Amino acid sequence: MRQIAAWLLIFGLLATGCGADGRVVMAAGTTLVDSGFITRVLEEYPSDTQVSVVGVSSLEALALGSSGSAEVLITHLPEAETAFLADHPDANQEPIFASRFVLVGPESERMEVSDAVQLVALIAEEGRAFVSRGDGSGTAAKEQDLWEQAGIDPTGQPWYIETGQGMGFTLQVADQRNAFTLAEIGSYLAAESVTLVPFVSGDEDERLGNPYRVTLIPGASDRARALFDWLASAEAAAAMVAANLELFDELLYAPTLPS
Repeated sequence: MRQIAAWLLIFGLLATGCGADGRVVMAAGTTLVDSGFITRVLEEYPSDTQVSVVGVSSLEALALGSSGSAEVLITHLPEAETAFLADHPDANQEPIFASRFVLVGPESERMEVSDAVQLVALIAEEGRAFVSRGDGSGTAAKEQDLWEQAGIDPTGQPWYIETGQGMGFTLQVADQRNAFTLAEIGSYLAAESVTLVPFVSGDEDERLGNPYRVTLIPGASDRARALFDWLASAEAAAAMVAANLELFDELLYAPTLPS
């Protein structure tokens, strides 16, 4: 339902024109929306500009930026972000914060493994159920990178399930099927009803680091540029720290302090 609501909002914005009513459209990864983090940060934005946040995969966010349907993008898909800048050399992009991924699974299948690639290899070897977003998100891209490093193609395997949906829904499916999945830590902690437990996270394996970047599309409005500049500022970094502590009691989305 969240994805349907997001696309209904997008269609409404396309009908009126991006920013035509004085608002700024931001496309942000669904993990940021699911966790409530980006909404809480924007509550501290010192402006009367209305910011409409659309929660989509990083790949979809970059596509919305390319079409001019969103002016500010927050994504975590490095290769696609680099390609976007190559195609749009007048765009501006800055690192904004970083979180971490976590491989989660059922407590009953606990394995003492601190290496993400070794864990996915064991999952494949033993045919344990794994649920993938498979939706063009940064999380899905990171998952595919782990399979590639393990030398495994899980596509079409009976134990491999693709939802094509966001993180919240994917976690629910994994929980219902007693399966493993890769999640962004904020979304995992926000999924209170999920009983899956962490097996390997970015705390043990640096390959599960998760940097985010904010992008301003070429030709963006002055309102959008002001929002972009604020998000990359020390004031926004302070708002991010406060939002982390309020929502999670710890620093899950560590701001990248401006130089």
